Amino acid sequence: MQDDVPVNTTAAETPIYIIATQDHLTTCDISDTIHECETNAEVLCHPSIDAAMPDICKSNTLAVVFAEVGSAQIDQLKLDEIIAARSGTLVLMGTRAEAELELADIGTYPWPVLFRPFSASMIKSWLTPRRKGARKPAGNNSQAETLSPHLRIVD
Repeated sequence: MQDDVPVNTTAAETPIYIIATQDHLTTCDISDTIHECETNAEVLCHPSIDAAMPDICKSNTLAVVFAEVGSAQIDQLKLDEIIAARSGTLVLMGTRAEAELELADIGTYPWPVLFRPFSASMIKSWLTPRRKGARKPAGNNSQAETLSPHLRIVD
């Protein structure tokens, strides 16, 4: 896909999130969590990454793109480059991404993956860096409060 749209390097007033998955429940969970944290966010939902590409390419600035894709499709579309040019973060999800991450050597998979089952706090960990004045650790909590993007938590 051609990336003909000029990219604006100034921050958008309204954070734009894109969700690309066929799973309606996943779409609702992610969208609800985003709106809970950022009431002014614009959330654009699509059944596939191909359907989402026009919105991705026309946006000057993106917050996070949650996409059900694997590495072959990312490479084909240059999806990570397009999103990074818009100051966005690509978070993968779905069967292909989960399988690829599990097959990769620890720490070598280039994109974060939202593993199922996921929780609202896992989604919020991707939204936190976007908020102004993120909370600093207090007391004895000297390490960062976010989880590794490759950490899978199972209850």
